[in-house]
Amino acid sequence: MPVNIFHKYSKFQTPSKNRLIQLIEAVFYKENQKPGDVNIIFVDNKEILSLNIEYLNHHYYTDVIAFYYTHSGPVEGDIFISLDKVYENSREYETGFENELIRVVVHGILHLMGYTDKTNEGKQQMRQLEDLYIEHYNLHLR
Repeated sequence: MPVNIFHKYSKFQTPSKNRLIQLIEAVFYKENQKPGDVNIIFVDNKEILSLNIEYLNHHYYTDVIAFYYTHSGPVEGDIFISLDKVYENSREYETGFENELIRVVVHGILHLMGYTDKTNEGKQQMRQLEDLYIEHYNLHLR
């Protein structure tokens, strides 16, 4: 599974590439999904807003946007993560920057796998999985 991690914005310290890859591999394994090419791109609020407007017609900041490129076969896609928004959310929810970053990485991966948060049930399911994988990360990958 080629996982590529790009830092287009480096104001914040992120976990090592190896730890992130281990996390992503664990999510794929536990979700019984076959991984393909996955790109994680760390950006700032300005770039995430631009992507949100251009591709989703949403005129607001967000922490993560996932674009998936396959509907069958290996899961492939790009995940854009605003480190600014992750930091803001970590302060607002008092979660710590690294835990909030892991949450949005997992959230993006789950979206690539077809999970959706458009309903309350979907949001609840995704939140439970995010919590599970944050716990896995904290127990095994730190």
